[in-house]
Amino acid sequence: MADQTALIVIDVQNVMFETPGMIPYNGSQVLINIKRLIEEARKADIPIVYIQHTTEGIGSEFEQDSRNWQIHPAIAPQNGDTTSLKYTYDAFCNTELNAKLKKLGANKLVFCGLQTEVCVDTTVRSAKAHGYESILVGDAHSSYDNDVIRAQDIVAHHNNVLNRRFCTVMPTSDMKF
Repeated sequence: MADQTALIVIDVQNVMFETPGMIPYNGSQVLINIKRLIEEARKADIPIVYIQHTTEGIGSEFEQDSRNWQIHPAIAPQNGDTTSLKYTYDAFCNTELNAKLKKLGANKLVFCGLQTEVCVDTTVRSAKAHGYESILVGDAHSSYDNDVIRAQDIVAHHNNVLNRRFCTVMPTSDMKF
């Protein structure tokens, strides 16, 4: 069976860029890199799957259909793209993602998005457990500074830890679909 790749865009939602005091590390460049990946995937006829973190309850941070919940307009889905809602940090846990990927024939996944140490890390590790070969685009995911560690160090650490154990990490410039 030939490899069928899918690009997985994790939680690039408005709230991740619009929350006061929460600025994603290298956020503008990360958005540019994700946009480039999407454009290249479209040219190569690679399916694009958008993951949307979703919380229940009126007024909750990621309330479905709210402005916070919407995919960032710079990389918004187009007709033919796939979306998958998730309610935990793992995009595979109690979702339709695995079934949607199987329907697309995907066996190789390319990951980008937010938040590095939470949903990106958890989903990349889960992809390995689900039998997928994966690539994490090392300069196309991001996080935020916290009281313990700078976001720049979070990204670097996760690129180092995930590489070769759970996925291959490479920069946007080396990613070929």
